[in-house]
Amino acid sequence: MTRNDLILIAVLIIFSITPFAMNLNSDKKIAVLKVDGVIVRELDLTTEKTFAVKAGGGKNIVEIKNGAIRVIEADCPDEICVRRGAIKNPCEIIACVPHKVLIEVLSD
Repeated sequence: MTRNDLILIAVLIIFSITPFAMNLNSDKKIAVLKVDGVIVRELDLTTEKTFAVKAGGGKNIVEIKNGAIRVIEADCPDEICVRRGAIKNPCEIIACVPHKVLIEVLSD
């Protein structure tokens, strides 16, 4: 390997890592709420609110607080979505399979 090959490899590594580093440091985060695979709401995680999501024959109560989002109540049998707790980082998800509800945090 020549010196120019090493420089090219270093530059490519830097350019490949930069977009990920920029996304993880974004101050504004949003969450996408999907029901049966369709986006029904985009939610700003800097606000604070509680609302109900009726889907799949059931209901989930969702809370946004302190820059995080969580399901605080659900009438599904196992309540895995409630036990998941709050999420706030990009690519984290909450899924309620019986109601076909998915919440995913994205950076803006």
